[in-house]
Amino acid sequence: MPKTSINISNIDKAYHGFAYFVLTITWLFTFYKKPEKKNLIAFICILFGIIIEVFQTTLTNYRTGDYIDVLANSLGVLFALILFNLFFKKKYIN
Repeated sequence: MPKTSINISNIDKAYHGFAYFVLTITWLFTFYKKPEKKNLIAFICILFGIIIEVFQTTLTNYRTGDYIDVLANSLGVLFALILFNLFFKKKYIN
């Protein structure tokens, strides 16, 4: 049987997106009774992702920050916010 290797480049970007999705959705469900905080939570999670990437570049010699990681983090946050809004929109309509 021929040996096949699946090489997915930049799979860590999916990990970044998933991690920030989980971070954001956790905070959103924690404060679900305060819907006015949704945008603030999303903003803080995106800001946290940016700060971590900047710290990786400036405070360490063995890690580098990546703007694509910031994009993946932000997409995870926005996806969580969209799903949260869809979930609670249906809950309040029915």
